[in-house]
Amino acid sequence: MIKGSCLCGKVTFEISGEPSSLSYCHCSRCRKAAGVFSAVVIGKAEDLHLRSGEEVIGRFKDAELKFERCFCKECGTSLGDLSSGQIYVMAASALDDDPKIRPSLHIHTASKPDWYEIKDDLMKFEGDYIPPAS
Repeated sequence: MIKGSCLCGKVTFEISGEPSSLSYCHCSRCRKAAGVFSAVVIGKAEDLHLRSGEEVIGRFKDAELKFERCFCKECGTSLGDLSSGQIYVMAASALDDDPKIRPSLHIHTASKPDWYEIKDDLMKFEGDYIPPAS
């Protein structure tokens, strides 16, 4: 079980299964929410269990966005996307426990700022990468 929460502790969640991947996302939405990129864990939607705080979760989605941006309305903690159909895309910064996997790839590299250079040997994808179901 991997536990997580927002900064103020009103939103708490657990991940029961092992995430499929830990990635660095460079899309414009993640950059705006987290900085140069956001570390995200991706896994099966049924493995994510919200334990508290549904009433303080803000949700942002416009017609063009594939994923919904969730955040705590009290403290502003970015939570990622809690409901993308079959998967979740959780901000790794909200995890309280070690997910036992390490970053393996960069996604949406076509959207990274020109001034930022990726200097590791992880796989890179210009757009989406959805890991295979395990």
